[in-house]
Amino acid sequence: MTSRTLTLMVTVFFAIIVAIVFQQIHTSMQEQGIASGGPYDNAAAYPRAVALAIAVLVIAQILIEFGTGQRERIVVDPHGFKRAVGLLAVFAIYLGCLGWLGYHLTTTPMVFAIMIICGARQFGKMLLAALIMSFGFAFIFEKFLNVVLPGGVLSLNIPW
Repeated sequence: MTSRTLTLMVTVFFAIIVAIVFQQIHTSMQEQGIASGGPYDNAAAYPRAVALAIAVLVIAQILIEFGTGQRERIVVDPHGFKRAVGLLAVFAIYLGCLGWLGYHLTTTPMVFAIMIICGARQFGKMLLAALIMSFGFAFIFEKFLNVVLPGGVLSLNIPW
């Protein structure tokens, strides 16, 4: 497989995401009446801005890819591929369990698992770092940004 093929696969993937975002803005969000108005009452403003930024990058990547005539063969490193699949699986499991178990019961194990996949092996320090990161992010989001994190079936929330 050439680098051009891989690049075009990723580019098509992001182009599909952009298309889905605009499709949702013009159908579902339009039907709900939340896709218009000012910046404070327009739920479509942020997704539209991100999708436009991604679209600009996709177009730039296509122009760069077709502007160069170089083709090179890529050898996929199985270890790196396993790591990428592992990280994707951990994040998918995290997202699947987040609503059910809540932020505090899922984030620390997720951060710990990511550290293991990335090669860290000092388990005591890893556990401490995972706890500090998850509670630190919870503090920032709940205290300063006023974001209510999922409590899960046990309704675990920390009153900061």
